[in-house]
Amino acid sequence: MPRRAALPGELDGRSFGLQFAASLGVSRRRLQWSDVGHPFHGIYTVGVDTTDLVERCRAVAPRLDPREYFSHATAARLWGIPLPRAYDPSEAIHVTALGVDDRTRPAGLVGWRVEHHPPEVRQVGQLPVIAPADVWATLGMRGAVIPRAQLFPEWLVAAGDYLVSGKRVPGGRLPPLASLADLRAAALRRAGKRGSRVLHEAIPLIRQPVDSPRETFLRLALVAHGLPEPVVQPSILTRAGMRHPDLGYVDERVLLEYQGDEHRTSRARWLRDLTRVQEFEDAGFRVILVGDDDLRPGAVDALCARVRRALA
Repeated sequence: MPRRAALPGELDGRSFGLQFAASLGVSRRRLQWSDVGHPFHGIYTVGVDTTDLVERCRAVAPRLDPREYFSHATAARLWGIPLPRAYDPSEAIHVTALGVDDRTRPAGLVGWRVEHHPPEVRQVGQLPVIAPADVWATLGMRGAVIPRAQLFPEWLVAAGDYLVSGKRVPGGRLPPLASLADLRAAALRRAGKRGSRVLHEAIPLIRQPVDSPRETFLRLALVAHGLPEPVVQPSILTRAGMRHPDLGYVDERVLLEYQGDEHRTSRARWLRDLTRVQEFEDAGFRVILVGDDDLRPGAVDALCARVRRALA
């Protein structure tokens, strides 16, 4: 077996093309060894985790034109916007070009173009990324998230809820990534284009603060079944202080708490939930616990019937 030639230190921890490698005396044959990554056609890496989204984008970034930026599902993930599918290292990287773009994209890249009303572009880890509100406005397009398919409307609402709420962190929340006015303006910039109709349908349904897509789906399901819209995270005074359930009908003294899988797998979380429910009940509220199965087709009818009986 031939000995593996050492690679120049200049290649470590970066992406590069054939020409740069050749300038350092590295042959095309050497680039085929397993210690060299090859995430995209014509792009190589050394010492880079090419399964990580940020690193994959960094590998692409040097090949971008100054008028190109990361967009659609890729930008949504970089901003932390919730999407229906978990990140898969094999998924395509979405790039938008300003103006005419007639180049052929290599496998693994999806190219889009915009000719008018260029979106705002910000830096995320030194990567050029469409601003959050404009990212949201692209998610209604077919193929923006799921190949050859359009995102379900409730996910557009959930993404909007996330942007205007700000991510919850220990001790509070981060500032929202966008305001409702930002989302309206972004939707107007896409007026008459593909996917614009669902944006205008989603905007009136966006609320804050919301901490998960499932809380969004629960709220939308209740309204879709003819129930009054519950208040999002109302303030409830308990013996332990002010608490905020996921949803509530305060006048009727009925609260709803969504229990995700982490509530089951974490003993500490489970014990906190028991205490939290007891505090609400001691304050005179009925608490309805909702799990993921309750939101599945068929089961959601029974859930809404249970809420209706509680309100009555």
